[in-house]
Amino acid sequence: MLEISPNQKDTQSLYNFVNLSSKISLFYEKLTYPHFRPRLRNIDTDQSIVAIGVNQGSQPVGLILAETSHYQRIGEILSLFVIPEHRGYGLGKTLLTYIEEELAEHGCSQANLVYVPNSTTPYLEKILKQCHWSTPQLRMLVCSAPIINMKDASWLKLADALPSGYSIFPWMELTTQEKESIQTQQANSRWYPDILSPWTEPEIIEPLNSLGLRFQNQVVGWMITHRVAVDTIRYTKLFVREDLQRLGRAIPLLAKAIQLQLVTVADTKAVFTIVADNTPMVKFMHKRIFPHQLSIRQSWGTTKVFNMAKYSQ
Repeated sequence: MLEISPNQKDTQSLYNFVNLSSKISLFYEKLTYPHFRPRLRNIDTDQSIVAIGVNQGSQPVGLILAETSHYQRIGEILSLFVIPEHRGYGLGKTLLTYIEEELAEHGCSQANLVYVPNSTTPYLEKILKQCHWSTPQLRMLVCSAPIINMKDASWLKLADALPSGYSIFPWMELTTQEKESIQTQQANSRWYPDILSPWTEPEIIEPLNSLGLRFQNQVVGWMITHRVAVDTIRYTKLFVREDLQRLGRAIPLLAKAIQLQLVTVADTKAVFTIVADNTPMVKFMHKRIFPHQLSIRQSWGTTKVFNMAKYSQ
């Protein structure tokens, strides 16, 4: 059980903060996004997951969920939520402070948090500032609509326009040898940005249209999609090797993935995420994707580097 410091509001004495285990995480599932709930259920066996809940009596009223990466020593805040009726008592700030301590104890020297602005954003940004997180920066553009909106897009025919020597394959058919080769290249030369890593959120990778691209029998790119809801596929990680990007080799991957969703589950939704500083792809999306979308939002990111000496005392 976590203790509340004496200098916090007297009202907080009505609340209990607790590190979650699988036994009690079930009661907190409604306080995070559906695609994160399986992580709560596996928290006892998955050492990368950290979750802290707050309750009033027997009622869960808040949750913060994070994931650690021992390879990079970075923690990712996946979600932070406090029930509206219990806001204004410093619970969000306390949850964030506690999770920082937990991540530091797990060996993380830094934490990242990503959010899409909504009505609660001013409160979140106030908490982040109080806890000395970096000034939020525009990270990604996020657009969504029913996939059927894309059915008449003429550029989808590019899915079958790759030159000789290239082949698109289901990502689930990636061999162990190919995976090890990609990881070795990344360790030696960091040939793709971390934000486009194909290994994130493995439990919700969508086998229907997650694709890889081979050139002369070597993997040179991927289009990784994730099933973020029963009826929604997110197009998350589109990447091709730098020397092939100007040749337009990424677009056939995206077109093929869209075609597969259209043919198989045409009544579902699609969410497209684009790195904000990838100017060529942003221009492509503005011209080819945005006209078909109903919603276009922005994703922002912030970071905090921990003072490890503070947590080692």
